[in-house]
Amino acid sequence: MTTPLRSTTSLIQELVRSTGAADPAAAIRLKAQELISLYVASFGDPAMPISVDVLASLRGIAKSAELPLHSPDAELVPDGTGGVKMRVHPDRPETRQRFSTAHEITHTFFPDYTTKTWCRTDARYRDRDDPDQHLEMLCDIGASELLFPLPWFSKDAAAVTDANGLVQLATTYHASREATMRRFAETSQEPVAAVFFTWKLKPTQKGTIGRREQGNLFGLTPEEEIRDALRLRIEYTITSEAFKADGHFLPKDKSVENDGPLYYAASTGCPAEDECQLDLGQASGKYRVWAIPLWTADEQLGANGENAVAAILRPVSVPKPKRRKNNSSSAKLFEDL
Repeated sequence: MTTPLRSTTSLIQELVRSTGAADPAAAIRLKAQELISLYVASFGDPAMPISVDVLASLRGIAKSAELPLHSPDAELVPDGTGGVKMRVHPDRPETRQRFSTAHEITHTFFPDYTTKTWCRTDARYRDRDDPDQHLEMLCDIGASELLFPLPWFSKDAAAVTDANGLVQLATTYHASREATMRRFAETSQEPVAAVFFTWKLKPTQKGTIGRREQGNLFGLTPEEEIRDALRLRIEYTITSEAFKADGHFLPKDKSVENDGPLYYAASTGCPAEDECQLDLGQASGKYRVWAIPLWTADEQLGANGENAVAAILRPVSVPKPKRRKNNSSSAKLFEDL
């Protein structure tokens, strides 16, 4: 009789219970750190970049020469003998293969990982309210812990003093610039944010410009009208705990001007840095900016062929939001409940 598969939610809950961690993210980090400790106990302190193939072997994962069948990147599949094998697409960039491998390794931290195929999905379209996508997000967290292990990464990150240093940090760890900057921000003791900008319309413009049945005063084609309306806008943000504690909020889709270090990096393809004023809603003010251009697909380039950009923003003169005062009568009301 075949044992029914447990729900994804129950797998996540069991992981948390088995580790005694406070939440799923903490549980994943703990399991990743245990694997790094096993690596060190077996081979000594790792040289960077750490070998993801060795990490996989420590989890009993066999590498397969077969192409993934259900993912463009990688998948973990039962091997028919009670174990698992990993398929990684060899045509993907090395940095992506490494992250995909680390992601699939993290799947083995969950119970019942040998019972089904696990596929890496596109990280840009994750919904935490969906248990399956939440589990995939947790595997991304585990992958980051494995590729940028502490304390080695913290030491190397602390030595970075400019935008070019961020590029070199990514090279040292054989990781994408995007993944490196996310890890840089989330492990920093200073108030910093890793902010990722892409060329896009603001939400209210979608469907209202570039319509073929609607002409415009300048004789532009719908494609040209859309292109000219593109602005460099916030796609998502990863912040340090210190940045969160200051109460700053960087709104998704907020645009920035076509000048300064952000636009320089986007338009030239070169790292850039400077102090500048940024209009970021509640978090507007002066920032120290380290901007790094990212590889960008042709259909996602700016109007003049500009790249997407990732930036480390460090507040220089940014007013902290005022804390709301508690209404004494409301507070008393809740105390009585």
